[in-house]
Amino acid sequence: MYKPQFQKKLVCVKKNRALDTLSAAHPLEAALVKHDKKQEEIDMRMLRTMQGLHAPIRLHMEKLAVKDIGHLPCLHRHNAMLDALTGRDTTMEFEDFLNNPQDSEIMGQPHMMIERELFH
Repeated sequence: MYKPQFQKKLVCVKKNRALDTLSAAHPLEAALVKHDKKQEEIDMRMLRTMQGLHAPIRLHMEKLAVKDIGHLPCLHRHNAMLDALTGRDTTMEFEDFLNNPQDSEIMGQPHMMIERELFH
């Protein structure tokens, strides 16, 4: 038996995550993120004008496919394909010469780390 009054209560629940409330560590960081998004929009618009509608759609689809590629937990996280698609392979960023927060400095037994990743 379907009761629509319960659906309204579930829809009104607000999702409050700590990640949503965090702000940038420095004002320049927010400006750089905004600049990168704007530059990507300009590039997609120019690509659409020069090559047609299929080009930005294909590039976006390739980026989504590349983002889903996993990695072994005992190895560093490098996504060279995504860097090549976005053009970040020719630039030096914070993660290139300082520690990437996603890479763990603790080296363990690879088999144990993979099992822990699979079963948790």
